Amino acid sequence: MIDLRESFWDPPPQFPGGLRLERREPIVVTRPGRGGTAVFDLIGISTPSLQLTLIAAYQSRLLAQQVPKLKGRLLALSSQRMERQRAEGRRSPPDLLPTIITDAAKPSVIEACQREGVAILDERGTCIVSANGVFIYIKGKQAVERPWKGRLFSGKASRIIRFLLTKIAFEPSLEPRSVQTFATLCNLSYAYTHGVLTKLEREGFVARKTSHSGFYVSDPLRLLRTWVESGQRTAMAVEGFYAPDTTFERLGDAADQIGRTETGSIAFTLASALEPSQVHVAGLPHGAYWPGDFAPLVDALELKRITPHNFLVLRPDPEVWTQAGGVLMPDAQEHMESASYRRVPLPQVAADFATLPGRGREQADFLVGIYGKRLPYQMEDG
Repeated sequence: MIDLRESFWDPPPQFPGGLRLERREPIVVTRPGRGGTAVFDLIGISTPSLQLTLIAAYQSRLLAQQVPKLKGRLLALSSQRMERQRAEGRRSPPDLLPTIITDAAKPSVIEACQREGVAILDERGTCIVSANGVFIYIKGKQAVERPWKGRLFSGKASRIIRFLLTKIAFEPSLEPRSVQTFATLCNLSYAYTHGVLTKLEREGFVARKTSHSGFYVSDPLRLLRTWVESGQRTAMAVEGFYAPDTTFERLGDAADQIGRTETGSIAFTLASALEPSQVHVAGLPHGAYWPGDFAPLVDALELKRITPHNFLVLRPDPEVWTQAGGVLMPDAQEHMESASYRRVPLPQVAADFATLPGRGREQADFLVGIYGKRLPYQMEDG
């Protein structure tokens, strides 16, 4: 996750009137408790007619009552730095102006900083400084995108991952899609979809030409590898059974039989979803996603609760039991004619194998290689 210090300086903030900020020196401070360290910065601020040096702390979601305490820390740190430089025989440094950098400074925070004599900067473009006869007041109005903090490869967010890996990745046109289009296709809210896509963008999985254009997947193979390495399960629970017959024909007959029940369709995964050319490890378990009562599935495949288990029933997260980016979504790059039943997309099969013990990860890596070979060559304009 990108923290406030990193996001504030990437890219460096821009201010009107020739005002410039320059990060000069980090100060790493040990502290008790979680994390163990805090990072402050010495920052140069200049205009065509003045120069000041700030000592800055970073605080997301800053509250007015936090300002005096942060000011005290900054003054103490400034005093320690001055004593060290004097002990080294160096010239006494100029006074350092205590400064707080936040994501979006509320009016109450700005008032508290002015009252305490603390400079305030934020990601919206705010820069308020009052010291040594210098007064700068710029109230920022830029929108601030708060980092999305969820998990990409589970729950609703994983719908977007599947859609990217099974649909967008195989479109040679690389036509970008808007946030609203992703939200509609994956049956998600605009705000939630925007948060997931911007996180994917920060991590280099998707891209867009400008901040106002649509998104496209820029590195589908790395995205799939990251999903496999995450170990995130789509299944809420897994139960083992023994199936006497797991041939394509038997699975197809079972799917037809289950399809006539009230529960509806079944989605096969693991070895049940593989073509013979996709099998890399012998003795792989078969499996299926199934959200309802076990009885129809047990009857259709004659499952027994005895060992050895060769068939796993995966209880899907309700958020992904859908065609809108879920495990029921058709696999865009698969054209299998040897079985008529529904299979989860190939990226999902790879991710499912990666959560198994034994040689499951080996099979998952093999499927990632198959996926990579099927990706079309792409060239962006630029």
